[in-house]
This record gives sequence, C-alpha cells and structure tokens, in this order.
Amino acid sequence: MKQTVFFGIASVRGALGAFLASIHRYYSAYGCFAAAVLMALIAILVTCHDARRLKRGRKELGSILIELSQCEAEAYSGENSQQYDRLIRRIDAIKAKVGEVAKKYLEPSVESRFLAVRVLDTQLDEATRAHFIDRAQGNFWTVFQQIKGWRGCIERILQEMPR
Repeated sequence: MKQTVFFGIASVRGALGAFLASIHRYYSAYGCFAAAVLMALIAILVTCHDARRLKRGRKELGSILIELSQCEAEAYSGENSQQYDRLIRRIDAIKAKVGEVAKKYLEPSVESRFLAVRVLDTQLDEATRAHFIDRAQGNFWTVFQQIKGWRGCIERILQEMPR
C-alpha cells in the first residue's frame, strides 16, 4: 500500500519534470526528475522492508510452533504439579512471545486470534481422553486441548501469510 503511494507520487513528479523540460525550465525539471527517482527508491525500500519483516515474522511463528509442540508433548506425559507449574510458566512465556512477534513483525490481530482460542475449540479423540482419565490428570487434559488449539491457530496464520 505504501509503495503504491510512493510510485504514484514518483510518476506525478516525472510527468511534471517532463512538462517543465518541454518549456525549457531545465533546472526545475531536473529537480522533479530527482524527486521522482527518490520516491521510486523509497517505494522499493519499503517493499524490501515489508518482505523482510514478513519473513522474520514467519520464522518467529515457526519457532513458536515448535515450542508449542514441545509443550503439547509435556502436557501429554505430565504427571505431577511441579511439571504442571513449569508447563504453565512456559505457556505464559509463549503467550508473551506471540504478542511481541505480532507487534514487531506482523499485525496485532495475530495476538488477538491466538488468545481467542479456547479449550472447547479443540476436541480430543477417545484414546487421548482415556489416556488422561486413566492417569487422573485432568489439569493436563485441559492444557493439552488448549495447546492443540493454539497450534492449529498458528498453523492457519502461517498458511494465510504470503510467501
């Protein structure tokens, strides 16, 4: 969007320079041409910056996805309250990291979409339910469901992002 504005201004400056050159106002025409070239360069820089920012955001979301996978494995095999507390602290750090990545590289709606995922958004199959029921680990069950929902959310966001 920004680069379109810069290219538009550059084309107007170029046309103005051409007009000034046709009526023999060469110094003014050279100034307009220089401004047009400058605006085109700015448009190119903005495009490169946006592409670099988006690439970095995708990379950071990928690392968050890996962390969520590790947390999911921890929730699946969790046994006691110490592991549960450690997992909750790790999840809080992941939430903060998603917020930072959204604000720094992407758009704030990414964080909102991530935090909007709820436990009931993800259903577990019977074998997974039986696993948690047999071990009497209800706390880990809900965290496991939440993490699965967050992973799905991050995967959808990554799919929606242009490459």
